[in-house]
Amino acid sequence: MTPPKSNLEIANKSIKRFSVGAVAGLLISAIQWGSYIYFMGEPISLGRGIIFCLGMSIICGLIILKWGYKSLENLLQILGQ
Repeated sequence: MTPPKSNLEIANKSIKRFSVGAVAGLLISAIQWGSYIYFMGEPISLGRGIIFCLGMSIICGLIILKWGYKSLENLLQILGQ
């Protein structure tokens, strides 16, 4: 029988999962920001771009934290279409 995990181990795992999701969200939003500039011909203002990137990072981090890495794979597949 495995010993129960400590609160520190659980917190470490949660922080790692959130961080992976946040990095993925940052990557997705940066690609979308660059694509918008390329396809629309006009840039998004720096303030809006940063707020969008941070918001997307937090949202993706929370998604990964709640539903796991499979949801990250689904997000990246949607982005690739």
